[in-house]
Amino acid sequence: MLFIATLFGIGAILFCYMLFLAHHDHVRYQTIRDERLPAKFNGFKIFFISDIHRRSIRTTTLKTILGQIDIIVIGGDLTEKGVPLDRIRNNIKKLKNMHAPIYFIWGNNDYEASPEKIKRMLEQEDVNILLNASKDLKRGDHIISLVGLDCYRYGNVNLEAAMNESKGRYKLLITHDPSTYMELNNNEKDMFHIVLAGHTHGGQIRIFGKGLYERGKFRKIRDTNVLISEGYGYTTLPLRLGTNAECHILQLKRN
Repeated sequence: MLFIATLFGIGAILFCYMLFLAHHDHVRYQTIRDERLPAKFNGFKIFFISDIHRRSIRTTTLKTILGQIDIIVIGGDLTEKGVPLDRIRNNIKKLKNMHAPIYFIWGNNDYEASPEKIKRMLEQEDVNILLNASKDLKRGDHIISLVGLDCYRYGNVNLEAAMNESKGRYKLLITHDPSTYMELNNNEKDMFHIVLAGHTHGGQIRIFGKGLYERGKFRKIRDTNVLISEGYGYTTLPLRLGTNAECHILQLKRN
């Protein structure tokens, strides 16, 4: 009986710890140094958040962020099936309090929810949807381009259409699933200077360091800066182990 009670106690402690990890926010700060960055964008700051799913964004977390944010990027899975539309709208309103333009790409769970209702709500809240599309950001005569790809699982990834009106020589790719970028050929990969992705949750629950996906990370692939986030929320279970609930502040700097 003592052995069973001990196991039960350990299990209860582990469960509480996993629940804590799933709701304990980490704001990750990353400086991306690149001499190719147009000079007038030196110091440009991006708030990147992906895979919110069922969570409500914590206002207290956003209040810890210091300094002006230039743009907000939502990397897909803003929601999932069964999440009330009001919760999604409230999350967008919290992000709007950062007083920066918001850009959104679709994730697989967004398509599994109510995409038409989500689309209407995002348009009402002045969120820019990058569906195989680009948006040029200008500072004087200097331009960087945000390029957003559709979700490969439910949409139709079309890189040519996404790049069609892109005028910036410096390009930032936003794609929900990092495999979309990994499967591009080298010439296509080399068109981008920065890639932002999510989807994997870093495996979400890792046992002895092993999970369904790699941990999220920032790394160089060829000459491209690639960030794969472990995501802000969770899917299936409100639990994490060996991963973090995270969002990101990226500051772009010339070397």
